[in-house]
Amino acid sequence: MNALMRFPVRFATLGLALGACAPEIELARLPARGGSAGTDALGGSGGVPSGGSGGQNQEAGASDGGEPPSAPEARILADSVADFSLTQGDYGWFYGSDSGDVADFEPLARTSVITTFVPPSKDLWDCWASEATHWTQIFRLGAHPNGTDTSPPSVAVLERAVRRWVSDYSGDVIIRGEAAKLDLIGSNGVVALVYVDGVELRSITLAGDDSAGVAYEVPATLQVGSKVDFVLDPRDGDDHHDLSRFTGIVSRANPATTQ
Repeated sequence: MNALMRFPVRFATLGLALGACAPEIELARLPARGGSAGTDALGGSGGVPSGGSGGQNQEAGASDGGEPPSAPEARILADSVADFSLTQGDYGWFYGSDSGDVADFEPLARTSVITTFVPPSKDLWDCWASEATHWTQIFRLGAHPNGTDTSPPSVAVLERAVRRWVSDYSGDVIIRGEAAKLDLIGSNGVVALVYVDGVELRSITLAGDDSAGVAYEVPATLQVGSKVDFVLDPRDGDDHHDLSRFTGIVSRANPATTQ
């Protein structure tokens, strides 16, 4: 089996960045939002699901016994890795597929474990999977699409893997993450795409053996209810060995600062 290429998962830490000005909280990860997500079996610390737009820093306190000071707003609004769940809608995330247009998004209804790929650790990776006989799967670090050029027992049909976050925030954001191939032998590659409200903002074409991958970053403006879609497409419809890493983080573009 192919070796799993480990990548630096860009988890933020709770607390203030050191500096004389403009403390930066990347993420207020609060137990009230769902508790600790434990250790990421894929090689990094999973932390706690993202704190959304209204969390407070529970580590902050008043030394004189009074009310604790207000913490700056969390910078990270959504994190596809830290927030991954086997419950649709947790932390605003939905896991599904489309037929080539995100307007056709349909949630996946079955959970399983990743098939046809085993990492060196022999871990079983929990995932969302298609109820039909398709290879469509979405797991913590990435996904696998289904294509028109496929292998048994799958049915030949385009079914892109779609990870969707529905915004509870209105304002300017930065969307960033990484895309890279995991299964490296026998693939012609994949296309990783980022959409906001149906508009394509970024497209990354990866060769079948591109384990180094690409880090991406795009600006966007969201409204409450905006849909941010992270889509994995089988390149030229060929889905053979398409298991890929594809992560996404949505952050405030202008976090609150103090002088």
